[in-house]
Amino acid sequence: MNSVAFIVIAIFTLAAGLAAATLQKLMHAALSFAVTFVGIAAFFFLLGAEFVGLVQVFVYIGVTSKKIAASTGVALSSRLLCSAV
Repeated sequence: MNSVAFIVIAIFTLAAGLAAATLQKLMHAALSFAVTFVGIAAFFFLLGAEFVGLVQVFVYIGVTSKKIAASTGVALSSRLLCSAV
């Protein structure tokens, strides 16, 4: 059962990481990046390191969500500035 879970998590994490590296839209790439960190946290849970997995989720997913919010704010402000000119 652990080997099947490992393979599923590995495929899921690698696909999300590849998507984060190749997607053109920043929002989609950032969300794929967050999914990659969830997959890495799942590896820690699978290995029995629950604390490290939770820290992974809270810290890195929080940082990724702040990057999404900041990039959305920059995109909106640039649209407002371009339309005002």
